[in-house]
Amino acid sequence: MIQDTSRATPAVYAGVKIKRRDTHPKTLRRSRVRVWQSLMVDFVNVSFGHRLWWVDAFIGDAERGNPAVVVLLERPMEDDELQQIAFELGVSETAFVRRVGETWSLRWFTPTVEVDLCGHATLATLHVLLTELGVPGGEFYFQTRSGVLSGRRLKDGMLGVDLPRSYIELLDASVLNGTLGPVSEVYQAGAQSVLAVVEDYDTLCGLSVDPMSLFLVPSSIVIAACYGGPNVDVSIRVFAPRLGLAEDHVTGSAMCAVSPWWVEKVGSPTVSVRQASARGGVMFARLFEKNVEVAGMARTFFGGDLRA
Repeated sequence: MIQDTSRATPAVYAGVKIKRRDTHPKTLRRSRVRVWQSLMVDFVNVSFGHRLWWVDAFIGDAERGNPAVVVLLERPMEDDELQQIAFELGVSETAFVRRVGETWSLRWFTPTVEVDLCGHATLATLHVLLTELGVPGGEFYFQTRSGVLSGRRLKDGMLGVDLPRSYIELLDASVLNGTLGPVSEVYQAGAQSVLAVVEDYDTLCGLSVDPMSLFLVPSSIVIAACYGGPNVDVSIRVFAPRLGLAEDHVTGSAMCAVSPWWVEKVGSPTVSVRQASARGGVMFARLFEKNVEVAGMARTFFGGDLRA
C-alpha cells in the first residue's frame, strides 16, 4: 500500500501497554486508552513504513525521462521481499538505498530480476538524497554490485553519476539475427551489452522490434544507435527483454558503451544523447580512463510510505 505524504516522516515506534480491561460503557467514555481495553488488546504497535519517492530521471524540456522508484530502507530486507516490492511497483527499476556508515548501500531491481547496474535509478537516488532528504552536498558513494559508484551535484540543476566504462569490440552483424534490420556496425560492449549502429534517426525511430526474437540475441541489453538527432550528437533506443523490459525509456548505463564508441569514432570525450523512446530522455556523458560521468536532470513526481 502506498500512502501519499506531504513531507518526509521519520520512522516512529509507539507501544501502549494495557494493564486493565475495564469495559463498562461509562468507563469507555472517559479514556481513549480504555477503548482499546474494550477490544481486549494487550499491546498496540504503530510504526511508519519505508519511505519512497517516484522520480523521473534524465528529463528534458519535452522529454519525460525514465521513472524510478527510490525506496529508503529503515532496516535490511530479504531479497525476495525486495523483488516482490519491485514487482508491485512495476516501474523499469526500483532502487533500494540504505545508509551504511559514511556511504550508501544501493541495489536495483526490475519487476523480474535484480540487475548489476542502473544509471537512471542511481541518478534518481542521488536526487532524493539531495532534494528530498536534504543530505549535505559533496561527493556521494554507493556500494553496489558493480563496485563503489560516486555522484555529485553539477551546475545548472544537473546531477552527475560515475559509472564503469565498457570496452568495445567489433562483432559480426549476424549476432543480431536480423532483429534490428540493416546495421552498419555491431560492437560487444562489456559482458552484457551489444551496440548496433543504424543508418539514421528516421531508421532508429522506425524500428519495430519483436521482443521474443531479440531475446535470442546473446546479450542482456541491445543498444541501437545512430549519429545525430534533434539537438544532440547521438540518438539511441535500448531493448532488454532478458531483464523483463521490452524497451527501456531512458538508459543511463547505455552511456558506458556509447561514450567509448563516440570517442573511437569522433575523438571527443563528451557526447550528448537523446533516447528516442515513447517518454524520451536527454543525457550527457564524459569519458574518463575507467569511468563515464553520466549527467542529467531529475524531478520528483510523488512521495509516500511503503507498508511492507
